Amino acid sequence: MRKPVFRAAGVAAAVTLSGAALGQAAPTPLVNRADSMMQMSAASLMPTLRGRWLYADEGLVVGRVREVRVSADGNTLVAVVLRRRWLGGGEVGVPVPRLRQVGNDLSMSGTRAAIRAMPPL
Repeated sequence: MRKPVFRAAGVAAAVTLSGAALGQAAPTPLVNRADSMMQMSAASLMPTLRGRWLYADEGLVVGRVREVRVSADGNTLVAVVLRRRWLGGGEVGVPVPRLRQVGNDLSMSGTRAAIRAMPPL
């Protein structure tokens, strides 16, 4: 009968993985519920906001809303807007609380320079 031979690298990897798993906190039911509520809120806003044009101060066309998602920190909803090319292009995230509806249009406050300075996603 042969005994298994462990290599040092394999043992070190197993120890490292088990240590990393012990360092992670298990999600609580309250955290899971809050996360699912944010996801449901984003999903419910999607049909209302997707495809709508977003305007800034003085009728400046920012771009079109592509989707709504939860922010990286998990605390707010973000409208992903495909920014017009002459404003820097790319997708930017605009927090949903900054949006307001004027008539049938979505608008936000901001100048051309402020919109160009928004970091892309």
